[in-house]
Amino acid sequence: MSKSIYYGEFNAEKYWREENLAKLPEIPDKQSENIVKAMDELLLILCDNDDTVLTRYKLDINQLEYLKELGFEFKYNSTSLSEDKSKEEKNKNICELLITNENTEVKKLLSEEANLETFAVLPEAYTLSGLYHRQFNYPTIEVIKKVNSKIYSSKLNLELGTNNKIKLIYSSKELYEEGMKYLDLGNIIIKDSFGVSGKGNLIISNESILKRIVSYVEMQEKKGKKVEFIVEPLLEKAKDFSCQFKIHKDGSFEIISVQEVRNTGLSYLGSYTPDKEFMEFIKKQSYFEIMEKTAKKLYEDGYYGDVCVDSMVLKDQTICPIVEINARKSMSLIKHELDKYAHSLGLNCGFTFLNVSFNNDINYSDILNALSRNNILFKPSFAKGIMPLSSNTIFINKLLDMNKTLNNYKGRFYFAMFYKDIDMVEELANILIRALKEIGISSSN
Repeated sequence: MSKSIYYGEFNAEKYWREENLAKLPEIPDKQSENIVKAMDELLLILCDNDDTVLTRYKLDINQLEYLKELGFEFKYNSTSLSEDKSKEEKNKNICELLITNENTEVKKLLSEEANLETFAVLPEAYTLSGLYHRQFNYPTIEVIKKVNSKIYSSKLNLELGTNNKIKLIYSSKELYEEGMKYLDLGNIIIKDSFGVSGKGNLIISNESILKRIVSYVEMQEKKGKKVEFIVEPLLEKAKDFSCQFKIHKDGSFEIISVQEVRNTGLSYLGSYTPDKEFMEFIKKQSYFEIMEKTAKKLYEDGYYGDVCVDSMVLKDQTICPIVEINARKSMSLIKHELDKYAHSLGLNCGFTFLNVSFNNDINYSDILNALSRNNILFKPSFAKGIMPLSSNTIFINKLLDMNKTLNNYKGRFYFAMFYKDIDMVEELANILIRALKEIGISSSN
C-alpha cells in the first residue's frame, strides 16, 4: 500500500463559492472561523503508520504522546505553517501556505514518495501537486465546484423524484414569490448553494422576516450579484444519518458506511453506527438503490472519489435520501476509521464534540490529566473511555490572541467515546463535563 500525505480545509465551500454570488445575512464569528481552520488536526485519524499529516497549526506534544500510547503513529510538521499574524496570512488556505512554505522540514515531508490526499479539493491543490511532482488523482476543480453545490443536489432530487418540493431560486422576486407559497403551509428554509456547517441556511417563519431577507438579497442583486438559492418547506425531521461511499476512477461504486446521528432530549449525543433494524428500515425504502443512482449521476458528470450524502428520516417515517451531497472526505469517514479501531479492541464507538469556553490559564495537558483523574481517559486495555481527538480546536483562539484582548476563549473539543454498551455513553459524557468543569472549562452541546 502506498504512503499518503493528508492535509485539508474543513470549510472548502468558502473557496468553491464564486465571488459574484449573493449571500444570505449572517453574523460573523471570528472565533468559530478560527476553530474550523484548526479542524485539519482530525485528519490524523485517517493516517496509517507510514503516513503524514500536515496541519495549519502544529500538534500539541502531549496529544502526540497520548496517541502514540494508543498505537497511532505518523509523520507531522513540528512547527505551524502559519501564525496568522497578518491579514494576508489569515486569508491563505492550507494549499497556499504549503505552496509558499520555505520550511525545510515541511518541504522534506512533501518531497517523500507519497500520494497527496486532501480533505476537499481546493483550487490551488493542482499547483501544489505539480510543484512536488505528485500525481493528483482527482477530477477538475470545475467538476468539484459543480457537484458540491446545493443547486446540483437539488436538481438531482427533482430528477430522481426524491424531493419534489424544492424550488430553485434565481432572483429576489422568485425568492419572495416561492417563499410566500410555502409560508402558507408552515416554516420554510432558504439555503445558500455553498453554505457550510449550518451557515448559509435560514429558517423563515413569517412574511415580515422573508421580506427583510428579500430586501437584503435585492440590494446585492442591484449591484450585479447573481442570485442562487434553494427554497423548500422545513421538513419535520426525526433523525439525521449519512452514507459514505467511494466512486472509483472506472465508475465502480463502493458503500463504505452508514452513520446515524443520535440525540438525547434536545442535545446532540453524537454519531454512531446504526443498528441492524435501522439498516433494514432504510434498505426496504430503496435507500441504497438511490445512493447507487446518485453515484452513477456524479460519475456521468465527471466526478470520482469520496462522497458523503446527508440524509434524514422524517417524523412520518419516510426518508429524505438526499439532503446534501458532499463530494469530498467527511467527518463521517473519520468516524468510520474510529469504528475500525474500536472494533479491533472489541468495542463500539461514538464520535462527537463539546463547545467549550474558558478564561484562565489552562493547557491541553490539564485536560488529559483531568480525564485521567476521573478514570475516563481511554487506554487500549479499558472497556470504556474518552479518546480526545483535538487540541488545537480547543485552544486556537487563545493561541492567536497575541495581545490577550479576549476575556473568554471559545473552542471545540472533539472526542471519541469507546464503550461495550450504548447505556455507558451518557455516563461517560456526564463525567467528561464534570472533569472539564473541575479545571475551569465550561461546556455545552
